[in-house]
Order: sequence, then C-alpha cells, then structure tokens
Amino acid sequence: MRKFYFHTVITNELNNKKLNLNKISQLTGINRGTLSVVLGKDASKLPSIDHLDKITQALGYPEGWFYDHYIEEYFQDHTPHWKKLKPLLHRCIQLNFSGKIEKILNWLIEDESQVSHIFNLAEHWYTEGQRQELILFYETVIKNEKNRHSERNIISHYRIFLLTSMSTNFDDKLHAAIRFEPYCDELDLDYRLDALLKLINIYFIHRDWQKMYKYCIEMRELATKAYEQRLHIQHKKNGERLLMTERPLIVYYAHSFMMEGLIADEQGDYAKSLTYIESYKNLDWFEGLDADGKKELEKIHNIARANELNLHVLMGNVSKLPEYLQFLEQHPHEILPGMVTVLQAANKHDFSLDDVYATLLQHLEYIESAAHLKDNYYDNANTMDMMEKLYRQLAVYYFRQASYSQGIEYMSKCLAIANQINKKSEFTEYPELLKVLKEWSLLMERNQKADPTD
Repeated sequence: MRKFYFHTVITNELNNKKLNLNKISQLTGINRGTLSVVLGKDASKLPSIDHLDKITQALGYPEGWFYDHYIEEYFQDHTPHWKKLKPLLHRCIQLNFSGKIEKILNWLIEDESQVSHIFNLAEHWYTEGQRQELILFYETVIKNEKNRHSERNIISHYRIFLLTSMSTNFDDKLHAAIRFEPYCDELDLDYRLDALLKLINIYFIHRDWQKMYKYCIEMRELATKAYEQRLHIQHKKNGERLLMTERPLIVYYAHSFMMEGLIADEQGDYAKSLTYIESYKNLDWFEGLDADGKKELEKIHNIARANELNLHVLMGNVSKLPEYLQFLEQHPHEILPGMVTVLQAANKHDFSLDDVYATLLQHLEYIESAAHLKDNYYDNANTMDMMEKLYRQLAVYYFRQASYSQGIEYMSKCLAIANQINKKSEFTEYPELLKVLKEWSLLMERNQKADPTD
C-alpha cells in the first residue's frame, strides 16, 4: 500500500496556513482538479516539479524546500522515469543543489543501465552551457563505467578536466591536468587540440617548461596534420564542419610557437624567442579561414608585433619604449602583459620610467577597472597570474625608487592575489623582491641607529 509521506508533508503545511485546494489553486494558477490528484485525500501521484515549485512559492518557502521529501518518496515508491527526473535534476543544477544531485545519482546508479542515460543527459546540458554541477554526473559515469577505454569514460574525464580547469585556484587546475593527461591521447582530434591548448596554458602558469614544450610540439603536429588534410574546411553531410574545435585551426598552430617563445623568454633566451616569432608573425598563407579565422589571424599578427617590441624592451632597448607604449594604447588587450614587460625591463636594466609615468598610470587605472575585466582577452586564471606579476614588479620598482610606502602597497596586493589563487610562490621565488626588501631593511636599520629616539 502506498505511503502518503510526501502528500502528508504538503497537506500539513497547507492546513497550518489555512489554505484549501481552491485557495492554493488561485495562488499557483494550477487547476484545482490537478491539485486534487496530487494533494487530495486520494492522491495517486507526485506533482510535477513545475507544480511543486509553484506550491512552494505560494507557501512562502525558499526554492527547493520540499525536494528532499520528494526525492525520498520518489525512489521509495517509483520506478525511475526520466520524464520526472530530468526536470528535477535540471532544477537542482539551476539551484546549485549538489547534495541533492548526488543523492539522486546514487539511487539511479543502483541500476547499471542508467549510466548511459546519466552520460547522455550530462552531454545534453553541457552543450547548453558549462555548469560545475555536471562534474557529479561525469564522476558517476567514471565510477560505474567498466570499460576504461570506452568513449563515455574518455569524454567524462575530458569534461571534468575542462570544468575544473575553469577554476582560478592554481592547485585545482594542476590536479585536473595531472588526472586528465593519461586520457588525452585517446580523444578525437578536435577535442585533443582543445585539451592540449588548455594543458599548455596550465603548465605555463606552473612553469613546467618540459611539459609545455612536449605539448606544444604535439599540438603543432596535430594542427599541421589537420591543415594538410584540409580537415578544417571539410563538412559532413549535415553541413557541420568535420573539425569541430572551439577555436579556428590557425590558433592552435600559432599558439604552439607563441608558447615555445614564452618558454625562451622565461629562460632569458631572447634571441631564440625572436626565432619563434618569425614562425607565426606572417600566416597569410593559411588557407580556408572563415570570418572568425580572419579575426584570429589579425590578433596573431598584433601579438607577434607586441612580442617583438616586448623582447626589445626586455633586452634593455629603451629607445623602443615609446613605440611599445603607443602600441599598447592601440591594443588595450595587450596592456596588462605589456605593463609587466615594461616594469620587468626597468627593474632588470635599472632605468627610470619617470618620462612615461603618466602614461603608465593611465594604463594601470585601466587594468584595475571593470572595463578591462569585462573586455579582457585572457581567461581569469591567466589574468590573475599576470596581475600578481604586475604588482610584484611594481613593488620592486617603487622600492628601487625609494618609494617605500608604495612598494609595500603593491607587495601586499601581490601577496593577496597569490593567496587568492593559491599560487605556491613564496618569497624565495621572488629574488628581485627579496633583494630590494633586504636593501630597504638595511636602510631602515641605519636610520634607526642614526636617530634612536625615532
């Protein structure tokens, strides 16, 4: 005999608020006959999620207030049916009810045949918009998929990597990359190119040059293969592109050279870095570009020009500084990395920025503005990483200029961001900052000895 557990909970709430079926029908807009079926004395079925939400609102309770009761009775007395479960899970995703999602999935997976349904539903919602709650779906698939090499298992690992790599926490991104790497080679070409692009960017943040170099070579080889086979311009019978990458193919080809150039930059080999720029500064020969591809080609051309000026400034060629600053004004997306470069060069080659201070101050105001965050070309993690570097270089510069209060201000901002993104850089990884801090400490010590009453 059916237990009217959920029905009892709802009817008790209605009685407490002195609401009958006529009144609740008026408040919710639900037909009285429909309410009688789910709430009357002879209630025979559970309400739909849409109706449950309207009843909850009419009673004045927060969204999802009755979901735990609903879930418990559903799995006690019903055979799982996706017509009911799909809207319930979707609402739990919208409301960030991770615990309720996990409870539903754990009940569902008691029937192993549900693995494919869980995976297909996650894929459907993934294409509608990435949601962190989908990680629970893909984790459930992985735990219950018997075939390690199945497409469901591989794609689930890939989706978890993508969703976790969106975090601004550097440790989370690194752990996601390490967990995913064994499955990367088993992805289809388009997914694999996207995965390699993200792996390269993660390992750049963590300064793992060996893995970066490995994946840059691999990504370039795959992009070259796809280009030679014209996969980026071929279409399936339904009109879709054969190569369904997130970005135009030219991005993966050019990015491999850019990131290898950045490795050379970080190692101080500027001459080698210039040779990489030559490999992507003029890609007009790249055929099959659509409108998005042509936009990317223009961006790549601008990045190549920016990186050329960047290297000249880093090598101490101060005469290139005005041209570089003018370039940054014309290309706001490059202001943040450009500012880091200018300050690195000034600190490394010990030159003053007084002549361009007003311009730099304007750039700094823009970088810290809401407009920059809205229009920023780089993802959040890379932006935060560059902001940490910028504040660190500003701290060093102001300490060198004996502007100690400003130096301390930017040092505090630098460390605050490092803590926020869980970047494991300690003072020992800031040799330039350690040096100026030591000089400042010695100066303060001498001043105190000179004036012991201070």
